[in-house]
Amino acid sequence: MRATFVVLTLAFALTVTGCTKQSGTETKQKTQAEPLCMPVPVRHYQWEEQARSITASVKGIDKIVVVQIDKELDVAIQVTNFNRFKLESIQKEVGKKLKESFPDANIHVTADKRLIKDLQRLSDEPWPTDVKAACQKKKSLKELEKKMKG
Repeated sequence: MRATFVVLTLAFALTVTGCTKQSGTETKQKTQAEPLCMPVPVRHYQWEEQARSITASVKGIDKIVVVQIDKELDVAIQVTNFNRFKLESIQKEVGKKLKESFPDANIHVTADKRLIKDLQRLSDEPWPTDVKAACQKKKSLKELEKKMKG
């Protein structure tokens, strides 16, 4: 009888402790998210303008959206009419010219209409001075970069 009571108590204790939320996982997630924003994310407007002018030198591009945060240079181009047939070569040429001008930057070029719209929205918003808001903007840019192929 006593052994049954001990076994049931032990089984209950193990079940309760096994089903509770572990607090250690939250702290690990927070510390993993912080390195993305440890140096405060900075947007480089002057380099964006330079990248925009370099991209504009490629023939066949109708619209250009550029955002550079830290070392991430994201370029969205819109190509219409018969230039759509040369889209892949235009994207490669833009990437090549930007890589020559910005060798240290991680360059992403896209012609996806939805990504152009999302990057335009991010570009139009003023860059926040608050660290937390700037970190959030950088995270949204990282999500866009995952959707970009190059």
